[in-house]
Amino acid sequence: MKSLSSRYYSGYRTVPDPLDQYLPTLAQPEFEGIIQASIDPGKVMRDDFILPAHQCMYQFWLDNLGTADLPPSAAIDPLSFVDAVGSIHLVQPNADFSDFKYRVYATSVAEIGNLDMTGKWFSESKVGNWSYYRRQLAAAARMRAPIYAENNASYDISVLIKWCRLLLPMQDEDGRVNRILVAIVGVNRDG
Repeated sequence: MKSLSSRYYSGYRTVPDPLDQYLPTLAQPEFEGIIQASIDPGKVMRDDFILPAHQCMYQFWLDNLGTADLPPSAAIDPLSFVDAVGSIHLVQPNADFSDFKYRVYATSVAEIGNLDMTGKWFSESKVGNWSYYRRQLAAAARMRAPIYAENNASYDISVLIKWCRLLLPMQDEDGRVNRILVAIVGVNRDG
């Protein structure tokens, strides 16, 4: 096991991380400050997350996990995670996980980026480097596992913000990943 170098997540990850096959380290990374790890729900607890929105959403995800490998998307109810609502993207994958539709776009992110993508596909985004996030969501869907990630915002959005994301895949009644909850919090990249 290896500890991540993050002030916002104190959990551990297996090395090599299964996520590496989906999101390998690039010679020219698309963003600065990238940290990412797959999350093993058997080894990661709520208090391994520092940010309240991540604690809230991870606990919601664990509480609905039951005996399946993923919680049912039918359990998604904003009243169950009121403390994180403004920090949540609700994302729906297409059939082959090559594109994702924002069913709900986090209001906190919309305010920072001056952009609301609710009802739009990732491929419609005017924000540079959307493909990195698409690959990250596809990895969560294919691995059927949560992912924690951090990266500095692209400079066209903010020179001050670091995005901290917790991706939580959910499944339909047939066992297919049909929603991903993304708890996304912008923090000061220097503080």
